[in-house]
Amino acid sequence: MFKKLLFCLFIINLTSCGDLFMVKKKEVEATLEQFASCDLDTRAFSYILEKNIKGDLECLEQKLNLFIDAVKTDRPGFISRSTLNDFIVNGPIDIDSEITDIVDSLFQLNFLIQGGERDYISKKQMSNLFEIAKHFNSRVWKLYKYFASDDEVNYARHIREREIVAQEMNAIIQEVRKYFKNSRKQIDVIDSELFISKMFYSNPDRVEMIRSLMFLKRLFVGGERFELTNIELKRAFDKIPDLTKVAFDVVKFNKYNFQDRQLTLIEILEKDLDILKKNIFSKFSYSDFAFDSSDVLNALIVNVPDILDMDLSQYLREFVKVKSILLESQEEYSDFTIDEVHQVIQIADNFLFKSELFYRIYNYFRDELDMPGPLTLDFNEFPTYSSEEQEVLEDFARLSTQYRFVKGSFKMPFFSHEYGRNPDAYVELAGIELLVDKVMIRYGTPKEKARGGYDMDLDQATELVYDFKWVLKDLGIIKIGRKHGQEIQGIANNLVLMSTLFQYQSDGCAGKDVCMEKPEITEFIMGMITALTVKDFFTETMLEYCKDSLDEFDRISPECFRNNFIHVVEAQIPGDGRSLADYMPQMYSYLQQLVEEAPEGGQNTDSKSYLKFLFETESFTRSCMYFDEAKTEEVPLQARDAFSVFAGLLNVEATFLRFDTNQNNLMDANSRNDEVLYAYNQVYIGAIKALIDPDGGFMTRFSKPIFQYLIKYGEVPDTGNIGNIWRFVKFLLFKVNKKADATRTTISNILKTIGEQSGGDNPYKCEECWRDPTIECEPADDQWSDY
Repeated sequence: MFKKLLFCLFIINLTSCGDLFMVKKKEVEATLEQFASCDLDTRAFSYILEKNIKGDLECLEQKLNLFIDAVKTDRPGFISRSTLNDFIVNGPIDIDSEITDIVDSLFQLNFLIQGGERDYISKKQMSNLFEIAKHFNSRVWKLYKYFASDDEVNYARHIREREIVAQEMNAIIQEVRKYFKNSRKQIDVIDSELFISKMFYSNPDRVEMIRSLMFLKRLFVGGERFELTNIELKRAFDKIPDLTKVAFDVVKFNKYNFQDRQLTLIEILEKDLDILKKNIFSKFSYSDFAFDSSDVLNALIVNVPDILDMDLSQYLREFVKVKSILLESQEEYSDFTIDEVHQVIQIADNFLFKSELFYRIYNYFRDELDMPGPLTLDFNEFPTYSSEEQEVLEDFARLSTQYRFVKGSFKMPFFSHEYGRNPDAYVELAGIELLVDKVMIRYGTPKEKARGGYDMDLDQATELVYDFKWVLKDLGIIKIGRKHGQEIQGIANNLVLMSTLFQYQSDGCAGKDVCMEKPEITEFIMGMITALTVKDFFTETMLEYCKDSLDEFDRISPECFRNNFIHVVEAQIPGDGRSLADYMPQMYSYLQQLVEEAPEGGQNTDSKSYLKFLFETESFTRSCMYFDEAKTEEVPLQARDAFSVFAGLLNVEATFLRFDTNQNNLMDANSRNDEVLYAYNQVYIGAIKALIDPDGGFMTRFSKPIFQYLIKYGEVPDTGNIGNIWRFVKFLLFKVNKKADATRTTISNILKTIGEQSGGDNPYKCEECWRDPTIECEPADDQWSDY
């Protein structure tokens, strides 16, 4: 602000202040000669935030004082705004007329701080403004360097700089207080939006940034959003230094280098929440309007445009829905009330309390938790001092014993028979579960038997997907192009299947009173987060391997993708020191075994087993693999297709490692502990029965042999094919040993088969909708017409 203010004062100097119109020409010439008493560096005012320009300020002040003394105005001793602007527009010196915007802002600022008349500044007031400006400059360049620094900072340095910033801001405020006029006959008010737009007219980005945050003004000092009164300014004096600390923490957040200092970061965040709570305008009632959801969304778009790779301005309705879910409200209003602001802060405060205790618990048991084996801890050894702390301890014990593959500070979970734990992982899980709890309360059904107290069935999952369909579509999770529409139902069906059948804690859904539960959907979301974390590495590495086989749309050849899949798995992840193979050692060992079947000197895809594994994995993750029903021409892979294959692979791996209890990289069916039958009884029995007869008819009695048939032959019997039925009858009646071991390829095949059977006859229009990815197909149903 003061950078523009002083530039304005400099312009006043150049113009000799428009009241020269009121004196004779000889008097003008005599006065202008006196202005040569010091050299003014006109460029200096551009650096008022970064450099000490005290000399230039004093020079400008001297020249303006000469002007006030020399010029006869309609009010001696005052500078007139209208006369000055008239001179800028019509005077003999060629000056950009837009400078009048800054002049108007200067007069508004003086009026707000020192009172008096809106359109006049006295010599004394001008002197006071210069004292403010010089003091501001002497402090702000020190403050500015801390905000602008790109250095990574440790905790000690951040806290030291945070205090310096607050002290410097407080000193600036105290200087303004010295000249602030408290006693006034009326409330002086300015249009703050107009003031900002005129002050920063030459920097529209700065105007937009400030404007996007002006909704916070009402929250902390009251009043209207785009008005600022002298009373509100005075009220802000006590709040600005503390709020500057919060601003500094936010700006520097991605520069923190608090290695193994999570508790200190939580301490900072807790202090920030306390500052926010303390500084919310106290005269509000809880039902008063604070700001609108669109204000928050716009602030994110303007200030952190890269927060998501999508246009957030399109999703106000979804943002409002998220707000209602988070606050557990059935009503969906765009407005945030003061009470709702307090609720959001309280949710954050509660989560920080839990996170802090999680880190303390982990540090207390670190030696045991860092070990790669299963836990045999008595968590009650950790001392708690309240029922709240005891509840958090029990939650930590549950998470650390029930969740098998955790991420946190790792690039991705370790999908191995050894355990990889870190304290960040359980805080991350707690955060995901918090959101899942809110979603379950909104969309699910209370169930005493359900883990987490709620479950969600297919219809409820469909409602959830429907509410966020546009976000999911723009993220590439929903692809328009099914023959009969129903893309929303398809995604909901996949969500239920993947959650209830292919997670480490899955226990099925069909035929049970309880369907999709909190741990299942939490693990599914964790898998999605993991896939998104390595997405760029995976796709960029694959594109580099296949750069010579890309089509005109930069899509990857399926043959190249499959041939180089193992090479991408072997590549080191930049900045991590590990490869995907290090995170998935058993899966990598399986890939190596498959590749070894290829003839010497041939390609990886010459191994039929390797090719079948990848083909089966692609089949349940890709919408279209062929352009035609005859399957003669394969669809190239876009980057998101490659990502989807990897995301599907995570579900296969979690499932396989769960049932490979003897850890021989095979699900044994012929050992004493039948791992295949165990998987059937634990998870798949309901899904197989639903495939045979959703109404629970006579054929469901054959669910076990049909599952064994699926494991052995990779398909379920086709009741519409006589030959297929006869083959199953022979298997059922004459096959003595119906057992067959299962591999990762088998799990992929089960996933594909159940998905195809559950999806019904609703194929994608691959030729029409996938041939040219720049052309977007229109949906075949009316589920997309209500936006």
